[in-house]
Amino acid sequence: MIAEYIAGVDIGGTKIIATIADATGIKARVYQHTQLQGDILTIPKQVYYLIQKTAEYAGIHYEEVKAVGISTCSPFEKKGNYKEIVAPNLCGGLTGNDRLPNSWHSIPLEEFFNGLYSHVVVENDCVAAVVAEKLFGAGKLYDNLVYVTWSTGIGAGAYVDGKLIRGKNGNAPHFGHIYMLEDGPQCGCGNYGDLEAIASGTAIARDYGVHSAKEVFDNYRRGDTKAIHIVHRAARNFARGLASLNALFDTEYIVLGGSVMNDSDILLPLMREEFYRSFPVLSKSVIIEKSVLFEYIADISALSLVMPSSWIESWRTYMPWKNAPELIKL
Repeated sequence: MIAEYIAGVDIGGTKIIATIADATGIKARVYQHTQLQGDILTIPKQVYYLIQKTAEYAGIHYEEVKAVGISTCSPFEKKGNYKEIVAPNLCGGLTGNDRLPNSWHSIPLEEFFNGLYSHVVVENDCVAAVVAEKLFGAGKLYDNLVYVTWSTGIGAGAYVDGKLIRGKNGNAPHFGHIYMLEDGPQCGCGNYGDLEAIASGTAIARDYGVHSAKEVFDNYRRGDTKAIHIVHRAARNFARGLASLNALFDTEYIVLGGSVMNDSDILLPLMREEFYRSFPVLSKSVIIEKSVLFEYIADISALSLVMPSSWIESWRTYMPWKNAPELIKL
C-alpha cells in the first residue's frame, strides 16, 4: 500500500515514541512516558494522541496519515480477529502484585486502531526490529538472522531461510521467557528463573540494589567487585540464552539492541567468549554484533512494518533516519 504519510509507534514499558515519515524521510518524532494508570484503553488512546501530536509537529493533519505500524512489548493473545497485548511490562494484573499501578490483563490495541486506519500492522517490538534490520541494517545480507533486545526486558525476532517467524499468536521467538534455572527470581510474567528474570536490565539493577542497570555499569567501570560479578553473571547467562536460540534456529547473524547494549564495549567480549564455548559446529561461524541501527531502531522498526516497497531502495541509499529531527518530549 502506498501512502503519502505513514506513522510508526514504538510502545515500551517506560516510554512511547511516535514517528511520521514520507518517501523522503522522517518528518517529526515525539515521545511520552507510558501511561500505566486508568482503564484498558489508556495506552491505545495515548498512542492515538501521540500520532495526532506528531502530525502537528510534521505540519500535516493527522488524517493525512494513511498507514500505521506499531511495535510493542508483548506477548499477544488472540481474541476473536485481533491480537491483544498481554505484556508483563504494561499489564499489572498478570502476577497479582503491586509492581505496576493497574490491574490490566490485556490491552485491545489492534482492535482500537482497526476502526481508525485502513492499514494497521501491530507486531512484537523485536519482530518489527528484525524486519528493520533485514531491510536497512547489516541483516539485509542474511537469510538467517536474529535480532535480540537486551533492555528492561529481553526479546527476539528472527528470520529463518528468509522467512519471518511469527507463531500462532505472533509471539515467536519470545526469548526472554525461556527457562534458565530450576529455581530463581520471579519475572514480571510470573515465571521463576527465566532469562528475563536473571539477566535483563531490571534484573541487573535489582541484584545490585539500585534503580537502573546504568548505575551498575558505572560502578563496574570504577572497578567495583560486586558490579563486576553481577555484570559477568548476566553476560554469561545471556550468552547461554543466545546459544540456545542458535541451537534452535541455526542462525548466521545475531544483532543486539536495547538499552543494556549502551555498554556493549563491556558486554560483547564477555558474551562472545561464553557463546563460542557452546557446541562449535553450531556456534563457530555465527556473527554477533551490536545493531548498526541501534539509536534509530524504535523509529525504523515501526515504520518498516508499513513502509511502501517503493520507498525502500531510496531509504537504503540515503539513510534518512540519520537526519531525523530531534525527538520531542511531550
